[in-house]
Parts: sequence; C-alpha cells; structure tokens
Amino acid sequence: MPVSARFHELRDKVLAAVDDKFAEPVRLSFLKSGVVDPTRPAVEIEAVLRVGEGKTTSVAGSRDSGWRSRIVADKAQLHIDRTTYTGPQPKQGDKVKALSRWGEPWFEVADVDDRSHTRLVLNLNEA
Repeated sequence: MPVSARFHELRDKVLAAVDDKFAEPVRLSFLKSGVVDPTRPAVEIEAVLRVGEGKTTSVAGSRDSGWRSRIVADKAQLHIDRTTYTGPQPKQGDKVKALSRWGEPWFEVADVDDRSHTRLVLNLNEA
C-alpha cells in the first residue's frame, strides 16, 4: 500500500488555489479511430488550459516585413488536477473544446503525460 508523502496536503491546497483562479471549463471528447468512443463518454471539467501566443514571422525565421506568415501551431497544454478528475483516461487523438473562449476552439490531444503526481498533462495541437 502506498504511503502518502508529507507534502500531499499542501500540494492539494496549492492546486486548488491555482485552479480557482486559472481553470476554465473544457469538454473532453473521447474518440476511437476518429469517431466517438461509446465506452468513454464525453465529460465537462474545469482545468488549466495554456495556449502559446501566435507569432508573426517570415518563413525564414526573421521579422522581415516582405512576407509574413502567422504561425498557428503553437504549443498548448491542458493541466488536469489528478485529485479531482474522475473521467476516462485521455489518449492521443481525443479532442478538447475550450468552452469559455471565443469561438469555442477545438484542440487534439497529441500525447498525454501521466507521470506527474499533481497533474495529468495533455499536450495539444490545434484541431
């Protein structure tokens, strides 16, 4: 039987405080071979969604104004509090919808980092 570390109570309080200020509603839609997975129904949760800012740059990587291109494939991550999440395990290819953002954008789960004892981290791509 695992023994709790001494810092778990403090960790849980810190996570709750962060989520109270930064978490937002998202829908996790679970897919299998690109279609809805009936064994893993969609869930709406509150989690911390971080999306990188789009940068305007030329294809060559400079700020040359001759030809600009907006990079839209910035990194995004969804940080889910492990102590409160009770839904299905997210997998690569699942979708995340940001319910409180303009246009309710969708993201696709690129991979899942489940090694942290504090957060389940979903690395996302724009969908």
